[in-house]
This record gives sequence, C-alpha cells and structure tokens, in this order.
Amino acid sequence: MKMTHRLPLVLLLGLSACSTMTKTYFTADNRYQVEQKGIPLSKLQFYIDKDVELKRELSSRDAKVTSGKIKLENGKYVNIILLKAGTAGVCTQTNRNSLDISFESGETKNLFFGVPERAGSNSVYSLQADQWLHTFNNPEIGKIRYDGDVYFMRFKGDRPKLLVMKTAKDKYEINKRVMSGRKIS
Repeated sequence: MKMTHRLPLVLLLGLSACSTMTKTYFTADNRYQVEQKGIPLSKLQFYIDKDVELKRELSSRDAKVTSGKIKLENGKYVNIILLKAGTAGVCTQTNRNSLDISFESGETKNLFFGVPERAGSNSVYSLQADQWLHTFNNPEIGKIRYDGDVYFMRFKGDRPKLLVMKTAKDKYEINKRVMSGRKIS
C-alpha cells in the first residue's frame, strides 16, 4: 500500500529532472552565437536574476505617478518601482557591448545591461548605470534615467545579471555505417 502512494511522487520527480529548458546567464559568447545564426536579439526572452529597486524622491506637486507606488518617507514623497527576480524582459535596442532591456511597456522604460569593452567570451551582461555612487559601508547605488525621471537603483550583492532560457536536448544521434571494403583493381 505504501508503494502506490510513493509512485506518483517518484514519477513527478523523474519528469521534472528531465526538463529541457533551464535559465542560464547571457554572455558575450551567447550573443555572438545568436547573432551568427541571424537571430535578432529582440526575439530572445530575457530575465533578471535578482530584485532591483528603483527609487526617487518627489516634490508634493509631482506626487502623481504612472507606475510603482508612492510612500511618505521622512516627510517626503518617494516613488518606488520594484523589479522582481525572474521578471521577463525584451531587448529593445542593441549596441556594441550593451543591450537595452524593457521589463514593462513604454518607450523610455528600459534598463541598460552591458559587458566590458574588452569582454571575454564568458563575460555576463550585467546591470549598468549612468553613474555609480559608492558610499562608505553601503552597497553600490546606480543613478539612471527611467521613464523620463532620475531614479536610484538598489540591489543586494553583485550587480544583477541577464538570464535567458537554454534548451538542452536529451537525445543524441548516432551515425552508423558499414565499411564496404576495397578490392585491388
């Protein structure tokens, strides 16, 4: 009796282990391979690997916002937009070593991801800013222009990176033939 209750669990675990789609970091080499095959980067589905918070202070006359939420912080209005890890995005513009990725609709709602100028093939596309602010004992803060306004980006640890879905084929092909032999002519 106990065995019949465990069988569905074993099958479920076995099927999930055979999944052919996984997320992997998007590297300079991935970009090169995709572009060599003539696939536009706008056709790839991108994801972000960690949470990012966009934050800006508002004057009381600018308290209306179109996205995000407003909260009162130390007597000031603050607009916060949260980008959650795993959120899907699309490439809206490509440059030599960078990509503009949009995680929501709108002409000017893009975040900038890039690799160093002399990037190695394993360099991962990571979040960039117009200016990085380094404060004592605080994480890195990026200053950006998003949807026409200046925001400050905050995140934990290393800079957020781009992910893409990667297909892994579970089968392999065998090309087999028999030598026909060779006779003296």
